[in-house]
Amino acid sequence: MLEKKIMSHSEDKRIFTPDLGFIALCFLVGLAGFGYILTVLPGIVKPDSDVTRVCITGGWKYGLVFTHALTFALIPLAMRIFYEGLKNLKVSSKSIFASQLGLAFIMVAIAAEMGWHVTQCWYYTNDFTMLNFMFYFFLISAFALWAGGLVEQETILTRISNGVFAVGLLTAAILYPIGFREHNDTYKVPIYILLTLVFVILTYRGFKLLNSWKIILVPLFSVGVNLSFIVLLDKYGGNPYTDPHVALNALFHILHDLIGTEAGVGIFAWLVYDIGIAKVRAEKKIPENAV
Repeated sequence: MLEKKIMSHSEDKRIFTPDLGFIALCFLVGLAGFGYILTVLPGIVKPDSDVTRVCITGGWKYGLVFTHALTFALIPLAMRIFYEGLKNLKVSSKSIFASQLGLAFIMVAIAAEMGWHVTQCWYYTNDFTMLNFMFYFFLISAFALWAGGLVEQETILTRISNGVFAVGLLTAAILYPIGFREHNDTYKVPIYILLTLVFVILTYRGFKLLNSWKIILVPLFSVGVNLSFIVLLDKYGGNPYTDPHVALNALFHILHDLIGTEAGVGIFAWLVYDIGIAKVRAEKKIPENAV
């Protein structure tokens, strides 16, 4: 019995495994699309030097900067909670690593998003740029890895889902420059489908692991509320060149991040803390200030 436990523990600690090789292959497929975008988009992005663009300044700009920068405080806290919580829930070390990498990728995605918004003078418009694609690439990769961090045991279905994410990213990368050339936002639809799919899987795995219906609040805010404000931005956000609506654009942009993406991450972290840390401590009668 002891020998089996030691072998199981040893298997969990191995670095180079078939699972890692398959995940690396999937990531390289997605990365091929990222490399393709790097070679294409820098040459096709042209500044509108002959047209006056309205910028968001003053209090609205400070609000936008704060809302986006808040992610860099929220994610490290979530990383700590997920590390301790998943460990208490007996999730494998490989899966815990995947969740940590996924959460780190969210910060990379937000850094790209902030750079994108700076080039827009913080006036949100749904356009095609390298930074915009970089945001979506790392965001989808982050959620896919995060979902992988909730896997209790690798199966053929988890490998299929990883393969779908990789091929989906490659497809999105191929279609993205076409959307730019044709000025057609519908070429971003595969990105939105991929985000929705990965969130469905993330929610399902979260429910299986945490056994709490409250997990439905995560996609409700991260997808439902988030996309609702994107729709409002498209409808009422105006145009920075010909029809500027500064207040509405900034307000919907702030709310899209604050009570959309960030609220979803915060709720997920709270659920893992409540179920994976607080309840475990209560059952074992461990004081809150114990290490």
